[in-house]
Amino acid sequence: GEFTRPQGSAAGAGGADLITRIDHVNLAQPWQHFDESVLFYESTLAMSPSPSTEVPSPVGLVRSQVMRTCDGAVRLALNIAPLVMEKPGPSSESAYPQHIAFACTDLVALARGAVAAGLEFLKIPANYYSDLQARFRLDPALLAPLQELNLLYARDEHGEFLHFYTATVGSVFFEVVERRGG
Repeated sequence: GEFTRPQGSAAGAGGADLITRIDHVNLAQPWQHFDESVLFYESTLAMSPSPSTEVPSPVGLVRSQVMRTCDGAVRLALNIAPLVMEKPGPSSESAYPQHIAFACTDLVALARGAVAAGLEFLKIPANYYSDLQARFRLDPALLAPLQELNLLYARDEHGEFLHFYTATVGSVFFEVVERRGG
């Protein structure tokens, strides 16, 4: 399938899977229940909140609060999504899609195989890659496949984070991530 390394490929031994586990699950929360949800996961499942962030999405900025177990093995990303309107009117709010993120060992190889098999990713505008280059001074050998394959990139003092999103199917989409370092 789209998520396995082909037999005999240089980076894998005999078709080893590139997807290793579920990295995190994203649960979109209505704004009026967001704080209650954070409290629920903190008090009932002993999960700790990370500092909230705002992340861009195709429909606007999304407030994200990652809840994680003390060992980091379980991560839930709680998001307050912008209102998505299907038809004009006061009660036309539609559900923001949920997503599941899978961890992988080689995002570029996985993305190349998935694209060759016909999987479509969220299209990323060219100015995103200009901004990446300005912020991180990436090696062109890394920047070129990111842009070619519509991959996203972030880096901080703990390591690098590469990922892509699939198109939404119903009310769910998928993300594949590679964490390098911390």
